[in-house]
Amino acid sequence: MEKNLQESSVDDLVNGFRQDQSGRSLVCLFCGARFEDGVVYPVENLLLSSRRAAEHHIGREHGGAFTALIGLGGVRTGLSEIQETVMKESYDGRTDREIASALGGKSESTVRNHRFQMRRRRNEAKIFLALMELLERRDSTEPRFIEFNAELPVKDERVMVTVDEHERILRKHCSQKGKLVRLLSFPKKQKAKLVVLNRLAELFERGRQYTEAEVNQMLSEAGDESGEIRRYLIDYGFLSRKRDGSAYWRM
Repeated sequence: MEKNLQESSVDDLVNGFRQDQSGRSLVCLFCGARFEDGVVYPVENLLLSSRRAAEHHIGREHGGAFTALIGLGGVRTGLSEIQETVMKESYDGRTDREIASALGGKSESTVRNHRFQMRRRRNEAKIFLALMELLERRDSTEPRFIEFNAELPVKDERVMVTVDEHERILRKHCSQKGKLVRLLSFPKKQKAKLVVLNRLAELFERGRQYTEAEVNQMLSEAGDESGEIRRYLIDYGFLSRKRDGSAYWRM
């Protein structure tokens, strides 16, 4: 999901799905479900094109793009709890008075102020997006940084890893051949540890669930015999699991 969100345009986010790299399929941004061009999808006694099937899927499985996006939480949306409430209530067609009540008895003028500030923020965001697009198009010597998933609890300089740093750390601690990776040593420094964990997480397919035995087997093949790295992958949000440990999946 994280990769899909990062690579999506605003229009893609509004739709809740995007075209894959081949240009022959539409992919749900939130669960990875695919809808191939030219295939007819039977849905509730209807025959739908790939696009219509994708739209139906977003509504049925995720409650619509708005619900799915705002459900990502403040870490990804940048919204405060109050802003999130105002947005949700506004989207549902509530009046300022009703929204004020939902906020615990705030005044209607407070709600109007939040609406105004969100519109101002939208205009700022459009200019910021344009500036970033121009910056990325320019042949800049500024270093590029590695993107970690948004579930990572670390938000400081430990995740400020340039592409060059990333490659140096992996060469030192991992042996790589195609998709295969073998751990040479597990780093003690936090920045290097996160880079190696991020690489090991890539062994797991997004959208697929694994048993604990499968996770242990894959990590054992990569060089971890103790289960320590599995715990790190969970603790740092690279993998998640059910409470009873019956299923693991990549974030």
